[in-house]
Parts: sequence; C-alpha cells; structure tokens
Amino acid sequence: MSEEPTVEQLIEAAHARAGDGDELALLDAVVAVSKNVSTRADAAADQVVRMVRQAGHSWTVIGERLGITRQAARQRYADRVEETPPTVGLIRGRDLEGALTAALEAAEADRLAEAGTEHLLLGLLTNGVAAATLEQLGLSRDKIREASRRLFTYPDAAAPTTNTVFSGEAQAALATAEHLATERTPTCAPVVATTPQLLAVIATNPGSRGRRVLNDLGVDVADIKRLLHCYINVPRTALGRRSRRGGKRRQARCSFCGHPRSEDRRLVAGPDAWICADCVSLCQDILRQPAGTAPRI
Repeated sequence: MSEEPTVEQLIEAAHARAGDGDELALLDAVVAVSKNVSTRADAAADQVVRMVRQAGHSWTVIGERLGITRQAARQRYADRVEETPPTVGLIRGRDLEGALTAALEAAEADRLAEAGTEHLLLGLLTNGVAAATLEQLGLSRDKIREASRRLFTYPDAAAPTTNTVFSGEAQAALATAEHLATERTPTCAPVVATTPQLLAVIATNPGSRGRRVLNDLGVDVADIKRLLHCYINVPRTALGRRSRRGGKRRQARCSFCGHPRSEDRRLVAGPDAWICADCVSLCQDILRQPAGTAPRI
C-alpha cells in the first residue's frame, strides 16, 4: 500500500492542477485531488477553505463550489476554519500571589505537607484589601495561629517539608474565588482574581477550616461581606454596570471605603460608582510608590 500523501503534498498537487487560478480554483482542485484520500483530505480542504474565507469569499460561494448549500458548508467547516476571537485569560493579582506564597510558607513553618484554608487566612494578612479587612476586624497572625492550634491537630515532631502544596479544600477555595472573579468582572476587562474574592469564599463556606477559625475568633461573616461588598458586587456585563431597573434608590456612598456623602465628604460620581476625596488621596499615595512594588492599603 502506497503511503498516504501529506497535507502539504495535496496542497502542492492542487496548486499544480489549479495553475494560476484564484483561491476558488484552488478549492476546486484540492477537492479533486483529495477525492480518494481519507485521513488528510479533510485537513487539506479545511486549510484551503480557510484561505478562501480569509480572501473574503462568502459561505454561499464556497457551498456552490462544493456542490452543497451555504448552510451545509458553514456547518461543515465553520468550527474548523473560522478564527475564534482571543479571550482575555484569568490572571492572579500580585496581592493574591503574595498571599498564596505566604500561605505555603506558613504551612511549611508548621512542618505540614499541605496548606489548608486556615493557612490561606494567614496569607491573606500579607497585603491588599483582604489584609485591611481582617485587620479592621481585629485579626492577627498570632490569633489565627492560636485558633488553628485549638481547632486542629498538628504533628509536634514532624519532619521539615520543602514541597508543601495546597490541600484539596484550599485548591477548591482558590478555584471558586477565580470563578467569582470571572463572574464579577466586566467582559471588556481582563479577569483578575484578587484577595477579596478568596476571603469571601473562605468566609462563606461553613465547613471550611478557615471559616471555623473565624467562628472561633468571634468574627461575624456579615461584617466581612459588608467590608468586601464594593469589591466583589459588580456583575459581569458588557459595560461592567449593574442594572438600574427596579429597587430602592441607594444612598450615595464611596465605592471604596463605604462612607456616605456628606458636607465634609464630597463624592465624585462614575458609572454606578463613587469615590471620595480621602480615597483619591490614598490612590495618589499608592501611585507615588516605585514601580514594581506591591501597593499596601
């Protein structure tokens, strides 16, 4: 049995058959030369159909050359030859990356092979919005460690580990936080997962080790939701705006610190968002920091 021709050989044979003809002539030729070839014939046809489409020809013209309807041509080739617009991938913010690194280091200090969601809480105290939220609620690394020791059993004489990984629960929390970031980010913007999403996921999972630590320390989850509200409450839409239809008229508040508008606190309005003079000043301070340094709140 002779070796099946390659896609390149089929295209070359089609070019020789079509001569100086245009892309449509090449399409006729590739169909003819690949008629009895099975495996690579479809790939060759796909490649030429892609060339025809890139040249600006319609599915109607392609269907006529192939002896099928426009709809049949589109159904057969569109998924294989049409270029899909690039999508914005999900990335992790520097604050979240720093928190994850700190969480693994905390677990390594405990000589554990796995970092749990209680270690994620320790990592979230590194910097960013989650750190400011936890500190505002009176939490510290020492308090979280003491609560973890009360609730969970850690080996006293375990061998040091340098290959610590996240537990299944911690990985699930991170995946849920990234999904939350995807849902809450405008479709026209890059999706960035940050510490507020991860803290919200840990705090609202009643069975997680991190939530049990928060309960042990007397932290009200409703307070966490309130403090994180303006960072994770915008649904994912084309323009990143919440619907204004229905509902009660909201009091104008700074979307960053939550303080209401008053004579002493003026607000600048944006698309369904506000910012006060104090937060503007804070943003200026952050922007004055040297490039490459993680902003601290």
